Amino acid sequence: MRVGVVGATGLVGREMLSIIAERGVTDAGAVMAFASSPGRRVPCGEGSVQVQVLDPAAVGSGDYLLGATSSLVARQWVEACAAAGAVVIDNSSAFRMRDDVPLVVPEVNPESLDSHNGIISNPNCSTIQLVVALAPIAREVAFEWVAVSTYQAVSGAGRSELERLRSQAAGGPADGPLYHGNVLTEIGEPGAEGYCGEELKLIRETAKIMDGSFPVYPACARVGVEVGHTESVSVMLERPLDAAAAVEMLRDAPGVAVSDRGLQPVKVAGGDKVEVGRVRNHPDNPRMLQFWVTADNLRKGAALNAVQILQMLLD
Repeated sequence: MRVGVVGATGLVGREMLSIIAERGVTDAGAVMAFASSPGRRVPCGEGSVQVQVLDPAAVGSGDYLLGATSSLVARQWVEACAAAGAVVIDNSSAFRMRDDVPLVVPEVNPESLDSHNGIISNPNCSTIQLVVALAPIAREVAFEWVAVSTYQAVSGAGRSELERLRSQAAGGPADGPLYHGNVLTEIGEPGAEGYCGEELKLIRETAKIMDGSFPVYPACARVGVEVGHTESVSVMLERPLDAAAAVEMLRDAPGVAVSDRGLQPVKVAGGDKVEVGRVRNHPDNPRMLQFWVTADNLRKGAALNAVQILQMLLD
């Protein structure tokens, strides 16, 4: 068995290599790193792995590839590698909504892995933490609707944008988007219907993962934070549910940590849990729950979720 990370020099790819080593998924000699810049070495645990150029003809049965490339690049290699016999866990949006590709969050819909045909998709970072928080409650009480406002870290836009934020914070030129000390009230250009791509992902991906039993009303913003997405969530339930009971459901759920207050993003960096805080009922409506959800978008929102899927396949 060999495990490869495609896009290994980027933020998510490096995090994937780190988590593979942390969790002892495979020995270092069976770890491969692929990117468009061969010859470099990238960290992997206490050692490093040399970067290669991916050749679909050189992979096959017994190989597992974790993708950390853009959607455009993923369309150039994912299907070819799956056709060669490798299993691909892809972090891009390229295949998420295909009927024959499971969209998986291990704490929420692990059974969907049973139907994969060589390609498995990792959901969007904001979707992952949302559904991990929603699922324990939804298993007990049906939802009428969910509204979510996201405050997303700049690392979700990639290494170059994270470097731009750091330059701006150090007093550098504000070329491109102004992140430092600012809030961008859309992530990407809104479409004809007024929704940006991140918002449409929350609508469509949540429906696929949780069987489309309720609508999601999203609003997404980018904020001047390096790591850690924060979400304000409001849930209308079909029957009253006391916030204290909801907290107990969340405390018993895998991958979730609960606090009395909403957790600041700087406090989740490097953590693996989805943090849910300040769970409360609306004072005038016992069917409404509101809470904050915060998680490390590079780990649980991307790399860790992919490695968890890999571990489920190998168990």
